Amino acid sequence: MMESRFENEAKQSAPGARSRDHVRRVFLRIHQFVGLFAGAIFVLIGLSGALLAFREDIDESLNAPLMRVETPAQPVFISPDDILAAAAASMPPGAKLERLTMPRHKGAAATVGYMAETDDLDAYFYETFVDPYTAKVKGQRVSLHGDDIYSQPLIRILMAFHWTLLLGVNNAYLIGCLAIAILASVLIGVYLWLPRGGDWRLGLKVKWGASSERVVYDLHRSVGVYMAAVLLVMLATGAAMIFKPATRAAVNLFSPVGGEADFGRSAPAPGQSPIPVGAAIAAADKIFPDGRILWVSLPSAPSGVYVVGKQALDEPSRSSTFRNVGVDQYSGRVLGVQNRKNFTAGETFLEWLHPLHSGEAFGEFGRPLVFLIGLTPLLLYMTGFMRWRGKGRARRRAS
Repeated sequence: MMESRFENEAKQSAPGARSRDHVRRVFLRIHQFVGLFAGAIFVLIGLSGALLAFREDIDESLNAPLMRVETPAQPVFISPDDILAAAAASMPPGAKLERLTMPRHKGAAATVGYMAETDDLDAYFYETFVDPYTAKVKGQRVSLHGDDIYSQPLIRILMAFHWTLLLGVNNAYLIGCLAIAILASVLIGVYLWLPRGGDWRLGLKVKWGASSERVVYDLHRSVGVYMAAVLLVMLATGAAMIFKPATRAAVNLFSPVGGEADFGRSAPAPGQSPIPVGAAIAAADKIFPDGRILWVSLPSAPSGVYVVGKQALDEPSRSSTFRNVGVDQYSGRVLGVQNRKNFTAGETFLEWLHPLHSGEAFGEFGRPLVFLIGLTPLLLYMTGFMRWRGKGRARRRAS
């Protein structure tokens, strides 16, 4: 009896179907393994990232007496020189001023960082908080004691946990490898989500009236595919920042990437005193008339320079700036300029990594978005774990 054309086609396609089923089974095992083990760590990293989306607000709330000030009816800041003078008067003898950070909003204190060494050359780094309207010193705190990561403020410990798991900077590559593994697992999850000849829209729905096992399964699939794109961005930008030298080298293959900005060296002159910080800011204002003063890095040696950062409104990052001016601490001459407007495509790509990862690139909308993204790994892990346990119980009952 001759076989029908459809039976012949079925036999011919059977090996291909078996091969695809085998690939899916292998991918499913990888997805489960990475999810169960690396995913548990990823949950903690995601939760810490969710909190860090509001890191400045949390830090100020926990340290309100230090970091917040009363806003006067006419909020006009005093000069940076007066702020520095107030902070310097409260410092111990021999301490070295390092950086002035201007208030991030009208109700925040200015921050002056300094370093002090003990008799045994043990280094302490402090932050002094100064009212920018009255020059009153609000108080100070230890920002870092030597290499003791736990001496930092709580938010900075949380930041260190987020990208090193408190294993130290030299071991941050472990988190980078974890991010790459999770990234691959997300891509595999999208592949497993793809319907085999069915309606793809069914994979975007949750059948709430079905059994609890089906609801869990639908939640895992739908949340995973809805959030896949943003999770991939978060994972890719996080890994790129951890493996920064490799990232720079890879980007340089497509677009030139320069080295770190060079702000020059001051030329000491016998008997000449350093100019005040206000004069250095005035020199930077001539280069960048717009924007706001974000920070001033203070000279740490006779050949050191002032580095004045003026943040533009259109910069993607709100916690840093790539508009910096190096100023000779004696003559006030501009020695070097970093201007993001002159960046190559590769340098602009690198500039956007952290703002995309932190959500700063999207303004106030970005912070709640990153908070929700940080909760996603927990939901995926819970539903994935419940699905895995449910299938295990079903197999045991069947046997």
